Amino acid sequence: MIDFERLVGRSQASIRYELLELYETLDVRSSHTELRDSQREALNELTERNEEKDLILKISTGAGKTTIGLLYLYGHMRVSGEPVVYLCPTRQLSEQVCQEARRLGIPASIYAGGARYPDLACSRGESIIVCTYEKLFNARTTFHRSDVSITPKAIVLDDAHAGVEAIRKQFTLKLSGKPFGALIEIIRARCKDYNPTKWADLEHGEPQAIMEIPYWIWHDLSPKIQEGLHEFSDTNDFGFVWPYIEDIIPYCRCVVASDYAEIAPEISPIQKVWAYAGASHRLFMSATLVDDSVLIRELGAEKCAVDSPLHPESDRGMGERMIVAPALISPDLSREWVMRLCREISDRSNVVVLTSSSSQAEEWEEAGASSCIGDDFSTGLERVKAGEIPFAVFAQRFDGVDLPDESCRVLVIDGIPYGESLIDLADSLQMVSLAGVRNRTIFRVEQGMGRAVRSHADFAVVLLVGEDLSSFVGRKSVQNAMTPDTRNQINLSIELAELAKQHRPENPEQSVAELIGQCLNRDKGWKRYYNSKVRQAKKEAGAKRPGLAMLAAAERTAFEYAMANMASDGRHHLTNALNNVSLEDNEGAVYLQRLARLIYPLDKSEAMKIQKRARKDCNSVFLPPEMPKKPSEPPNRPAADLFCDWMGNFSEPNAAVIEADRISGSLDLEASPKNVEASLHDLGAALGARSFRPEDEYGEGPDNLWFWGDLLFVIEAKSGNKNSLHKKDSGQLHDSLEWAKSNYKSYKGRIVPLIVAKICLADSDAHFPEDTRVLTQEGLDDIGASLKRLCRKVAEQGPLFIKGEVVQPIMESEGIAPSSRLRTHTQKII
Repeated sequence: MIDFERLVGRSQASIRYELLELYETLDVRSSHTELRDSQREALNELTERNEEKDLILKISTGAGKTTIGLLYLYGHMRVSGEPVVYLCPTRQLSEQVCQEARRLGIPASIYAGGARYPDLACSRGESIIVCTYEKLFNARTTFHRSDVSITPKAIVLDDAHAGVEAIRKQFTLKLSGKPFGALIEIIRARCKDYNPTKWADLEHGEPQAIMEIPYWIWHDLSPKIQEGLHEFSDTNDFGFVWPYIEDIIPYCRCVVASDYAEIAPEISPIQKVWAYAGASHRLFMSATLVDDSVLIRELGAEKCAVDSPLHPESDRGMGERMIVAPALISPDLSREWVMRLCREISDRSNVVVLTSSSSQAEEWEEAGASSCIGDDFSTGLERVKAGEIPFAVFAQRFDGVDLPDESCRVLVIDGIPYGESLIDLADSLQMVSLAGVRNRTIFRVEQGMGRAVRSHADFAVVLLVGEDLSSFVGRKSVQNAMTPDTRNQINLSIELAELAKQHRPENPEQSVAELIGQCLNRDKGWKRYYNSKVRQAKKEAGAKRPGLAMLAAAERTAFEYAMANMASDGRHHLTNALNNVSLEDNEGAVYLQRLARLIYPLDKSEAMKIQKRARKDCNSVFLPPEMPKKPSEPPNRPAADLFCDWMGNFSEPNAAVIEADRISGSLDLEASPKNVEASLHDLGAALGARSFRPEDEYGEGPDNLWFWGDLLFVIEAKSGNKNSLHKKDSGQLHDSLEWAKSNYKSYKGRIVPLIVAKICLADSDAHFPEDTRVLTQEGLDDIGASLKRLCRKVAEQGPLFIKGEVVQPIMESEGIAPSSRLRTHTQKII
C-alpha cells in the first residue's frame, strides 16, 4: 500500500543544487570511472555560481565535459522540476551523450529531428532532453509549437564553437532555381552598375565568381526583395529560415554566385528563439574556445561570463599529437606522395582523412580510401571504430567524428577548412582577416586535429597536407588565436621539419616515414622530447585582445535595436565601443562598415561618410559610389622593407618559406584567369609591392597593379591565349596604361607595362607599347624559384636579420628587386 501521508508536503525545493552531492546519489554503473580532479573542480565552481545565467567551461577533450554538462542539467532539473536541454552539433554526438547519461544513471532521452514530441518524462522535467542545435534553432522548431511549448530551465551548449556554426546555418537562406532567378531580376541593374566586371563573370557562369551585394543597394531594394521572395515562403527550403529573417531583410548580407545565393543576418537574431533566449541558465562548453567574444556576438552570452570563464586548474590538457607538415620538409613531398604514404601506413594503423570538399574526398578514394560521406557517414564511422575500415575519408566533418585510440593513429587534414557556406567563402577571400572570420577557420583546424586524440593518454600523428594549410598555421595571428597546447604543438612541428631535413637531406620521404614511425611505435626519446616541448612547456596565452568582449556586446546590442526598428538607439552603443577599443590591422574598417550598415536607414549621407573612412583604411570593404574607382596611392617604401613586413607576419621564418613555396606553385598559366590574377596579387605582395587587382575590385583598370619601389607595374594577364597576342590585347593594355597615367600622375615616366602570357608572339595588327615586356610560364617559374631562394637565405640567417639592408642585396642578386624591372625574367614581344 502507498503511504500517501508520507508524500504530503514533499517539495522539490528540499533538493539543494549541490552537484557533488547529487552525483553521490546516482546509481552509477561500474563501467563508469570515478570523477577526475578537474571534473570535481568544475562541479564545485558550477555549484557556487549556479544562480548565474551564463557560464563558460573550458576543458580539454577527453577530460569529461559531457559528465559535467549532464550533472549541471540534472541539478537544475531536480531543483526546479522543469525541462532542461543538452545541445549537440550532430545526432551521433547526441547518442554518445545519452550513452554517458545511462552510465551515470541520469535519465536522458533524444528528441530526434523528425519527432513531434519529446518523451513525456522530458516535458515533465524528469529526464534531460538531448537534441541537435538544428532541432532547437530552426524556424519551425517544435519547441515553439503550442502543443509542446518548452522553455528550458537550463541549456548546455556542447562544442559551443561548432554550435555557433550550426546556429548560423539555421539563419542562412540558400536560394537556387526560381527564388534565385527572382532575386537576380531585382538586383541585376544596380549590381551591374556597381561592378560590371564581377557581374559579367557571374552571368557568364565563371565557377569561382562571387559577389557580396553592397548594403546600400541591398537596403534600397529590400522591399522588392521581401515581396519577391515571400511567394516562396511556404516551400520547405524557405520554411525553416524565412520566418526568422523576413522582417529583418534590410540588415542581412547577401552573397551571390553564378547559380545560387545566400542571405543571412549580420548578427543572428537568436532572441527570436525564445526557447533559447528564455532559458534561466546556459552553460557553454568547448575544448577549443580561445576568443570567447564570439559567444557574445553570435549567441548572446553575457559579457560577465566571458570575463570569468571556468577553467579547472587540474585539467591535464590534450593528448599527444605529432603534427607533421610534409611541405615544410621538402617541396617534393606532394599531396600525391602523402596519399601513397597513407595507403602504406593503413596496412598497420588506421588512417583517417578530413577534407573540405567532396571533390577532394573523391581523390582520396582513388588513392584507396573508403569514403564516408552523406548517408554513409554514420555506418562508416562505426566501421572505422570497429577496425573494419583502416583507411577512411570524411568530407566537411571537422566535428562530430570521435576517433579515440586505435580507431585513428594517423589523421590527415587536407587543405584549409574554410567552411561550406558562400558567406564563409566571401569572408575568407577578404584581404583583411577579421578576428571572427579568422577564428572560425582556426576553430575548424583545431577541431579537425582533435578528432583523433580524445583523452590525455591518447596519441596520434596529424599530417597537414597542402602548402596553404602549412602557411596558414604558421602565421602569428593564427597561432595567437589557438589554445596554448596547439600553439606549442605547431611550433614543435616546425622544429620537427628542420630535424627531419637534417636527418636525411637526400631522402625526405624516408625521413618523414621514420619520424611518423617513432610516434606510432612509441619511441621513448620522442615521448620525452614531446613532454619537454609541449606538456612541460610554459603555456603562454595568445595575444590578449582587450575590449573585444565589450565590442561584441555593443555590436549585438546595436543590431538588436536595429532589428527592432530602433537603430538610432543602437548606433551609440557601437560607436562608443569602437572609440574605446584597440583593433588590429584593418579590422577597424570592417567594424566601421558594420556601423555604416546600421546607420544607412537613418542617415544615408552619414553612412557614406563612415564608409569612405573605412575604405581609405582597407580595400576589402565596399567602395562607396562617391569614391574614385582606383586604389589609393600608397606611401613609397623600399620593396626590401615591405618584404620584411610580409615575412614578419609569420611566427617562424620557415613558415614564410612555405608560403613562398605555395605562391610559386600557384603561378600556373593553365589555371583559370581569376586564379592567375590572384596568384600574381600574392606574388607582388611577397616581392614587397603594394599589390592590387583593380579590374576585379573596382570594375575598371588593369588585372593587376603593383606599386613596387618607385615603379608602377601595370599588368594584364592573357593566359588564355594559345598561339599569339591579339589586337584587342594591345588595346586593353593601352587603355590600362592611360588609366594608370590619369590616376597616378606622380608616376609619370615610371610606369612599366607587363603582359603575362604563354607566348611572346603578337599578331601583325597588335601594336603594344614599345617597352612592353612579357612574363611567360618560364619566367614565372624563375621568379617563383628566386622568391623561394630569397626566403630561404633570409630564414637561414635567423629572425634578427630580417632587415631591409640584409634583404636588398639578395633581391638584387636574384633579379627580383624593382630596379631590375624583372628584365632577366621577361621577354620582348616578337
